[in-house]
Amino acid sequence: MQEQEVIEAIKYMQKYQTETEKLEAKTAKGEFPKKCYDTISSFSNTSGGIIIFGINENNNFIEQDVYDVNDLQKQVTALCSTAMEPKIRPEFLPITYNGKKLLAVKIEELPQIQKPCYYKSLGIQKGSFTRVGDSDEHMTEYEIYSLESYKSNVQEDLRPIPRANLEDFKQDKLKKYIEKMKIKKPNFANFSDEKILALSGIIDSKTGEPTLAGTLLFAEWPQAYLPQLFIACVVVPGRKLGDIGELGQRFDDNERVEGTIEEMLEGALNFVRRNIGTMVIIDNDGKRTDVPHYPMKAIKEAIANALIHRDYSIFREGAYIYVQIYDDRIEVISPGGLYGKCKLENLGTNQMMESRNKTIVQILEETTDIVENRHTGIATMREEMKNMNLPEPEIEVSEGDFRVIFRKKVIDDGGQKRTEEDRRGQINETKKIEAKIIELMEKNPQITQSEICRLTGLGRTAITRRISKLKEANIIERIGSDRNGYWKISHR
Repeated sequence: MQEQEVIEAIKYMQKYQTETEKLEAKTAKGEFPKKCYDTISSFSNTSGGIIIFGINENNNFIEQDVYDVNDLQKQVTALCSTAMEPKIRPEFLPITYNGKKLLAVKIEELPQIQKPCYYKSLGIQKGSFTRVGDSDEHMTEYEIYSLESYKSNVQEDLRPIPRANLEDFKQDKLKKYIEKMKIKKPNFANFSDEKILALSGIIDSKTGEPTLAGTLLFAEWPQAYLPQLFIACVVVPGRKLGDIGELGQRFDDNERVEGTIEEMLEGALNFVRRNIGTMVIIDNDGKRTDVPHYPMKAIKEAIANALIHRDYSIFREGAYIYVQIYDDRIEVISPGGLYGKCKLENLGTNQMMESRNKTIVQILEETTDIVENRHTGIATMREEMKNMNLPEPEIEVSEGDFRVIFRKKVIDDGGQKRTEEDRRGQINETKKIEAKIIELMEKNPQITQSEICRLTGLGRTAITRRISKLKEANIIERIGSDRNGYWKISHR
């Protein structure tokens, strides 16, 4: 942490009158602030950040002397080392800016295996925080469970399914798998079939009950035991859920796709094929070829990833995968955010990714070609869309969900073609969303971005982008900070 970095951070807060996901202002004029454990926790649990003591967020973020730089450092050190679990090692930098004595404290993000960081006096459930914009929010029970299960190496796909019965599995498929394992792994030839199934994670080694992985991969009808684990496929007659077709229909097509993972993948792909239409391409020799409007290989990767990497924990087991086809896009929505140390910015790169459902991945690798592009699925989607001159797939991660969006076209701002109908539709859709945001702000000037996301059904990235555009157009104005301020509507 350099002094210039801290000064630039102060200037940013003063210019925009707000903190950020990585910047927090504290006064500490007369004494050590009564509450800053929440920010230490949230920075440790998200992407790290800097707390600048001596900045008054309630008075235009002006500088004011801290009460005592040395004692302030001691108090922060004591808080981090004795009151937080695990212990936090902050970095300090006292500076003098515009004649005022300030203290900058840098909190690094903890390794994933050490999260969550929490305030011991409140306990892990009430004392764990996460950073949302400029706000320190209590972690949800699901967020804490996700971190704790990762730390404990809980494998949800090995969870026994008591109602499942091995006799109801596809016996031919199970037999072929056992024979293949005996050839592929010579030591398995000396084991009983039951031991091979247990070692492979198809049945539980203690109870002999089929596991979730085994049920989803080998059962005749997995939904007999796991009715919620299916894919809901719909075709919306418009550009958002709730649009009504010419005949009053809410969906032009609607199907509940069930079966094993392989069967659900094929069923969902068949649904997409029959609903996205094709383009007729005629080459120089007059040969006609029908080409789907979207690259099916990219769609396959997105649905396969959803089936393989979704969260099968008790917190998300009631949620199903969604494939939504709109006039202008396809969305594949999977329960469960990013797993472990996976970061959004690393998807589709050479950065090594971790698998949430290791047993499902391993068995599919040994029996199918579904995971042949392991760890390269996102890159494959991007390349396939690029080959058809379509926009790069958009990826949004919100609390508990992972969404991949494939769009037909992009607005023509740089020479790329788009129909006038598409352009007008996108503009109208954007206006509707912006109007809804303004309406919500008028009803509740203190509304948070998280609440706007919940009430509109859109992800944080989409809402943040539209709020920024409304600010730039001087339609809305934020008075004060995100935490304590309010929205002012300047123009309708």
